[in-house]
Amino acid sequence: MTYPTRLTLKLLQAEHPTYTAMKSHLERIYLLTAGGWRLRDRLPEFLKQRPGEEDAIYETRLDKFSYSNVLGGALSQLASKITNGTVHLSNVPPAADIFWQSFRENNNGQGRTEIQLVEQLFAEALKYKVVYCHVDKPKSPVTPLNRAQEEALGLTPHVVLYPAVQITNWGEIEGKLTWLKVFQIIDDTSNPLAPPLKQARWTFIDGQYIARYESYVKLGSNGRIVELLDAQGKPLPPTGQPEQTIPLTSLVQHGFGALPVTRLELPDDKWSSDQAVSKAEESLRLECHRYDLLTAAYLQRTYKPIQTPDGDLPNTFVGDGDNSIPTGLQYVLELDKFEWAEPRGDIVIHIDKALERAEKQIRTILGVGGAYVQESKVESGAAKEMDFEIEDQRLKSYGHILTDALQDIYQLVAKAQGQDGSPLAVSGLDEFGNNRLDDLLDSLTKLLLIDMAQLQNSLTPTLFVLVRERLLGFLMSNLTPEQKEAIQQELRVVPVEVSVEPDEE
Repeated sequence: MTYPTRLTLKLLQAEHPTYTAMKSHLERIYLLTAGGWRLRDRLPEFLKQRPGEEDAIYETRLDKFSYSNVLGGALSQLASKITNGTVHLSNVPPAADIFWQSFRENNNGQGRTEIQLVEQLFAEALKYKVVYCHVDKPKSPVTPLNRAQEEALGLTPHVVLYPAVQITNWGEIEGKLTWLKVFQIIDDTSNPLAPPLKQARWTFIDGQYIARYESYVKLGSNGRIVELLDAQGKPLPPTGQPEQTIPLTSLVQHGFGALPVTRLELPDDKWSSDQAVSKAEESLRLECHRYDLLTAAYLQRTYKPIQTPDGDLPNTFVGDGDNSIPTGLQYVLELDKFEWAEPRGDIVIHIDKALERAEKQIRTILGVGGAYVQESKVESGAAKEMDFEIEDQRLKSYGHILTDALQDIYQLVAKAQGQDGSPLAVSGLDEFGNNRLDDLLDSLTKLLLIDMAQLQNSLTPTLFVLVRERLLGFLMSNLTPEQKEAIQQELRVVPVEVSVEPDEE
């Protein structure tokens, strides 16, 4: 693909139809999972002004903002559980063994480990359904002549993740990516003597090049670009063209011979946040309404106007017609008696129950352990075991998707290292150790109660070995295949005392 030296803002901001359709939904997911000040700044998108509600009352209600980030917390909890699994890398060429050991401990040049990469991939996919992984190399001031010089300069591949909200346009053929465009807004604080500036960056990645267009910009209240600026933050003068253009600031030929980007996409039925986001919005509104009610001094005040006899009938005084009393409330009712109507609290109880139900439903949709037991009010050991079994099966289904994505990433890394044709294979993420310490101790106690000698007497030699390995295999869920094989080799040579029944006299 040929990239011109300048492109118009309109062309750079062109979006894929799928992205345009999903953009607002992805932004809502981002706000509800991020929470905090990001959500507060855009709270009117979630708490609408009621019909007839005065502006001052609406602003007061917004100021009472209260939100427990149930969705974000549940997603983080589920993503962290994937780290209990183990990733296995096999078919590594002996000459590349040292490289892969180092790379798996630092895959982004900043110390991110392999399991941290898996957790980040999982978290982004859970939120936005799609996450893009770019295998890149750092820029070098000099051109290395060989692999040794490349390693000496620290030009090892690293993995960059792009969430779905940053990939605004792409091309594909039969479901396979051919190019993509990354859009980012960056705070430029490089000059300590100047105020920070917003910099817009558009990065095109295709099968040959990585091209970047950049410009300082002014953003509107909705986050959209409203004006182009120079390096001093001043508006750019007109260029004499119908539209202002943005320069090409970098063009690199990556040398992969293919698109150095892979895409991890969850099936619709596994995109949990899409199902749970509406319940998160319900939880937000319920919590805000609850706090609003609890902080109200009273709901309404009623009064009966006091009538005094007119002592001067010929000169009856006629007022201005405004007989209301300044109560500070929006609505005051006139009844036959004066009283304060305090809230009884019945509605707060109902809101509490609805809020609790919404939070449980979020955790149930995500499949976070404990949700099913809480929902069913069953606390038996069997119910808990079934509950965590459901979570384990869900994690395993995600594990297959993650290992496939990680294998695609590692094959790109191997290509970047000149290990073309290397049959790297990634497996694992199929055991997550949901059994906690007390479960492990319970399993060990039950295992020690088994009379291995009697078991050996009752089974054939081959069957006994298989059964013993199967029993002990439950204690080796998170070991690598090499560790499991070593333990099994040790088990094969461990003698078992055979009990011999004494002869009857």
